[in-house]
Amino acid sequence: MRFDQKEAFRYLGVKGEADTSLSSLLERAEKSLEEAAVPRHAVLRIPVAVEGSLVRTPAFTADCAALAKHLKNCREVYLFAATLGAGADRLMARYIKVDMAFALALQAAAASALECYADDIAKELSRSLEKEGLYLLPRFSPGYSGFPIEFQTEILAALSADRAIGLSETASHMLTPLKSITALIGLSPEQQPCSEHKCAACPNTGCAYRKES
Repeated sequence: MRFDQKEAFRYLGVKGEADTSLSSLLERAEKSLEEAAVPRHAVLRIPVAVEGSLVRTPAFTADCAALAKHLKNCREVYLFAATLGAGADRLMARYIKVDMAFALALQAAAASALECYADDIAKELSRSLEKEGLYLLPRFSPGYSGFPIEFQTEILAALSADRAIGLSETASHMLTPLKSITALIGLSPEQQPCSEHKCAACPNTGCAYRKES
């Protein structure tokens, strides 16, 4: 499992260089997650049609101007889901009760690992599209920029995510296991500067976890 310590420190609110004790704590968290997490993913390629602010797929129709703009040149998308598994959740829940500092380090390491895992899958998908002259857009997840979180239901159902990778949702559409994501990934005939999800473009400029470009 791959980690990005710089990302993990960002999730912990660290600016600049982290001190030795925090670095050691994060390294210990990464080692524990290596033993507990079981990363899994599911992908489904489906057609998409964009009409004004409407985005139509066989799985759902969404009225979202930001998503429509994002996918305006696409004829297909990948439905995507990834999770670190229930073991990562159990590990974090255990330490919340006995060692909050370590629990926070686990949370940050898990967030970093999930992003790295999703980015690695995106790179594999990109390579598979080269012969078709298609390129991946950055991931666009429910809950982002006016795309309602309720659409996680349709994405999970289309992917058979519960059966395929053990990923489901609560009544309030929160994913379970917690360290999981769902997203749309557009297939574009035009190459973009970056095919990975980076939140530097997010309109929420006041977010404490905003990634600098």
